[in-house]
Amino acid sequence: MFLAASFALFCLVCSILAFARHPIWGLYFYMATTYVFPPDRWWGYMLPDLRWAFSSAAITVLAVVFHRGRLSSKPFWLANGPAMLYFLYALWMLVQSPMAMDPTEHSKATEVLIKCLLAFWFVYRIADSRERVRDVMVAHVFGCAFLGILCLVTGRQGGRLDGVGGPNLNDSNTLGMYLASAAICGIGLVLTQKGWRRWACLASLVLIMEGFVLANSRGAFLGFAAGAAVVAFCKAREHRRMFWAFAAVGVVGLVLVVDQVFIERMFTIGDVTSESEDADTSARSRLVIVKAQWQMFLDYPMGTGRHGTVVLSPRYIDERWLTVDAEGNAARASHNTMMTALVEQGFIGAMIFSAALAWVAIAPLRMRVLNKATGDAELTTLGASLAGALMVIMVSGMTADYMYKEVQYWLYPLLVTVFEIGRTATRERRRAAGARPLQPAAGISA
Repeated sequence: MFLAASFALFCLVCSILAFARHPIWGLYFYMATTYVFPPDRWWGYMLPDLRWAFSSAAITVLAVVFHRGRLSSKPFWLANGPAMLYFLYALWMLVQSPMAMDPTEHSKATEVLIKCLLAFWFVYRIADSRERVRDVMVAHVFGCAFLGILCLVTGRQGGRLDGVGGPNLNDSNTLGMYLASAAICGIGLVLTQKGWRRWACLASLVLIMEGFVLANSRGAFLGFAAGAAVVAFCKAREHRRMFWAFAAVGVVGLVLVVDQVFIERMFTIGDVTSESEDADTSARSRLVIVKAQWQMFLDYPMGTGRHGTVVLSPRYIDERWLTVDAEGNAARASHNTMMTALVEQGFIGAMIFSAALAWVAIAPLRMRVLNKATGDAELTTLGASLAGALMVIMVSGMTADYMYKEVQYWLYPLLVTVFEIGRTATRERRRAAGARPLQPAAGISA
């Protein structure tokens, strides 16, 4: 009863403050429904079925409209690369609808992507300053710390940790990816913040890494390593010593947290290319699926629509690699986001998604340039951690299908905002330098 009442009170307070103070409170409500998701909690029966995600999104959108005059002026939200690319992707999915092999799933996926674009829009409008970018990052870290607590309470079953999060977050791979992205954001916050935020994020990182280890996801582990490398590459020079000191402590802490199950699972990463019968079959199946998907693309270059890999897999993949669902149907889903785009949306979808991958790959280089241009250490390191978090998702997506996972549609607008703030600061800095009067040369009187 206490937990249900606490969550209901939190949602009520956020809804009121979304209109009374700032729409970011509506965003907190919206993000909480992702991490907590009352229907999946044991106390959820005590609360009415309010369609929590829809209700919180509606409140957030209305709050953004209500405060539109107070929010900082920003370029039109579709004027940035990621928003335009995913808008085109969704538009192409609508065009594809008549040719989709599984019309029902294709329609659902199109609806999900449109909802993700809506979330992209209101995060972009709400995060109108460096402080708001920071606040959304803190909310993501706190939310994943809550997931870490759920991981500790639930524990593994059969070496896996499924069913912890709500819809679209209830498998161990997605859970690990969310936690890894939050860990990278948490590193940036610990480096840049002071006072209670730093210590709260540090405590959250402990819970996040506990959950990360229990999730036991190889893809998320690779993603976390890639994200940490991005932060190491493009953090501000002012945070260099602190970063490496924190990294050393973090490695020691991770060694203390990991268990034998996690270690054994990570050592099967190399089994993807192994021909040995003793190799991990889950890892080996990834390459089998990718090879089959390439042939699917050659046969259907314009795409198959959502779940095309599932529909075609019995024709292209040997039966021993297929999985049987509750209804007795044998099939195999995509386990690679790039191959998902290639098979389901064909050549056009793959080109659009490749452009999004390129944007993420170039982001660390842009952050290094931004650091030199602005000299803003906090903005640079926050941007570095956002670029690293997006890299987590892209690298993790080599072993799972994350095309419709919403966290990336929160991180993209935050990083776009960092670049916009940086460009504005650079222009102002150059304008101030140009307005400065010329000083007479030494030894010459004015």
